Amino acid sequence: MSESLYGRYGRQVLGGALLALALLSAFAGFLQIQQHGLTAVGDVAVSLYIAGLVVWGYFREGFDTFRFRVLLYVGLVAWGTVDHLGGSDSPFTFVLLIGGSLLLARAAYKYAERQRKPVYDR
Repeated sequence: MSESLYGRYGRQVLGGALLALALLSAFAGFLQIQQHGLTAVGDVAVSLYIAGLVVWGYFREGFDTFRFRVLLYVGLVAWGTVDHLGGSDSPFTFVLLIGGSLLLARAAYKYAERQRKPVYDR
């Protein structure tokens, strides 16, 4: 039987691309700190957090788990917070803050709802 090219090499290529993007994010963060100094630390920390989270989700956790989604929502709120504190009050900043907060609230509600069910229904 012949496997498709994606079936044989797709996961490795995607993992390599994600690693390359994470390394590019780290390098860009380094350059940003070098150029702007300590004022860029918040942006760089959030960027590295999200890049690391995506790499961790791909290689270890999986993208469709509850824990990954909650950590991603925390990253969205952190990104919006850093933008807002940095003085960028664009609509995108408020979309990140409000959208991330709503997604976190929804995840907390789903978690509480799941905890109230009997063990045999989970």
